[in-house]
Amino acid sequence: MKLLREPLVHFFLAGAAMFAAYALIDRTPTQATGSQHQVRIDEADVRWAAETWTRQWQRSPSPEELRGLVRDLLREEVLARGAHELGLDKDDAVVRRRLAQKMTFMIEDTSGSAEPSEEELQQFYRVHDQEFQRQARVSFTQVFFDRARAGADARARRTLVEFAGAGDATLVADKGDQLLIEPEIRDADEDTVAAQFGKDFAHAVFAFSPGTWNGPIESTYGLHLVRVEAITPAELQPLAEVRDRVLERWREVKRQEASKRYFDELFKKYQIVIDDSVKALVGSPETDLE
Repeated sequence: MKLLREPLVHFFLAGAAMFAAYALIDRTPTQATGSQHQVRIDEADVRWAAETWTRQWQRSPSPEELRGLVRDLLREEVLARGAHELGLDKDDAVVRRRLAQKMTFMIEDTSGSAEPSEEELQQFYRVHDQEFQRQARVSFTQVFFDRARAGADARARRTLVEFAGAGDATLVADKGDQLLIEPEIRDADEDTVAAQFGKDFAHAVFAFSPGTWNGPIESTYGLHLVRVEAITPAELQPLAEVRDRVLERWREVKRQEASKRYFDELFKKYQIVIDDSVKALVGSPETDLE
């Protein structure tokens, strides 16, 4: 990270580590009695604290602020140890969930350290090509008929007959009813059309053949006559254009695979017992984990 490459930060980290060591000698007299009473703050702890501070405040901590962060880490760790000794962490859903999250983060962070070779990345790109397709796009003209006005369906059908005789998309400005959306839609993918007119409308438009008037079809606004001018089919984007997306997706898949492998091994260590009364309600959920 950029923060950790700064020489001044290295100085802060070294100073903080020394401070932590001396603080532990002064404040934890039980250290010599055994490792179970040792509270240690290492460079990774200080680095994590500094990075967390930087993300929150958008600047590096000052020496005094870094000293305070280490002090807070010590206080938090000592309190956590004390709470554990008193059994305060037992049967606590919040603590249990947090520990599970930390375990998950650890597994995913460890698995994310590897990088694919060029051959592996290209193979992943080919196998998952559907994820990197450029969506099909359509250009069309639409004429709107407001159902709030009488005879919308009949007017639409009469206009369709007129358009069929005309043979082109000219002279449509005076047809239909007013709609804030432009009559001509250009180079839009299905998601864009669906966002404007609704999913059923978008699906119908992409099924029409170019060059003819169709309809009337329903949208979220009312009825429309539609003439598709052109459809550009979906196509796989070149790897050079989507390399960052492919790499991030590869990392995500590897994290998921590593997490599953680790969990499968961890799962084998425990005997899962579900009370019969619970099984009567939800069946055997433990089989979903296998």
